[in-house]
Amino acid sequence: MPMFGKRVDGPEGRRRAPREPVLLAATVLTPERSRSAVLINVSATGARLRGCGNLRPGQDLWVKVGCVDTLATVAWSDGDLCGVTFDFPLNEADLDHLRREARNLLVAPVTPEERLAAQDWISGFAR
Repeated sequence: MPMFGKRVDGPEGRRRAPREPVLLAATVLTPERSRSAVLINVSATGARLRGCGNLRPGQDLWVKVGCVDTLATVAWSDGDLCGVTFDFPLNEADLDHLRREARNLLVAPVTPEERLAAQDWISGFAR
């Protein structure tokens, strides 16, 4: 089992694809339950999520972000954060869609505190 923080998806532990920062509402489904999460960053091969709760490395997931959905495996988990590796890389159209959605949200005139509060509300942390 990989140690927390060690990249295992490329040569010498390096990621195969660069991650891009995004802040998008996501749904994470396991066979037992579904939960709201926030997609923090994404690449063609994986992502970081907030709202993972008690997910454990090796657990299989279905991750949905708007109209983009994919199967994934938890690579690491630390409290409420987790990293996932997609079973199949996202295609360029799905990555472009996520980038556009993230940029559209950044245009909204809100403060960083308001953005974090909105993320908490979307994730269900503020309820």
